[in-house]
Amino acid sequence: MAARKGSRRAPAGAPSGSVGHGEFVVYPGVPSGIYDVLERLSAAAGDSPDLGTTGISLDRTRLTVRWFGDLPAGVQAVLDSAGEGLEVVVQPTEFRPGDLRAVAVRLAGEHGDVVAAASARPEGDGIEVLVPPVVAEAAGGPQQALAAAGVSSDVPLFAEIGAAPPS
Repeated sequence: MAARKGSRRAPAGAPSGSVGHGEFVVYPGVPSGIYDVLERLSAAAGDSPDLGTTGISLDRTRLTVRWFGDLPAGVQAVLDSAGEGLEVVVQPTEFRPGDLRAVAVRLAGEHGDVVAAASARPEGDGIEVLVPPVVAEAAGGPQQALAAAGVSSDVPLFAEIGAAPPS
């Protein structure tokens, strides 16, 4: 069974059961060394808005860390100490993940009638926005619904039809 790990709790307003910034899900069959690196990364990065999502490859040999800007020395030291058999790849993000998370919260709060849910994309290149089916259909599509409601952002919005995940 999967278990949630990490030194921080899910942020206020996050759906119940969701994984918060700096947390990760532990799955059976994944080498514990990966989780050791993730725990140390979480501790070294703290609440840095530069830390994005992390990902584990399907073959469980590569850890991808998404980061905005230059890595602090402490974070680099953690990644350098990953050990044999684990490749660590740092993938730069176009936008600061913390800024994307803040924009997503703002959009969902200000435009709740058009934005069912919003979240920073794992790639760090914009915001995923879910538009309720009824609203999207009435406007001719999810992107048109956002435009008609005046929903805009300085970062790219990737609109799809959907409902908010259950809380």
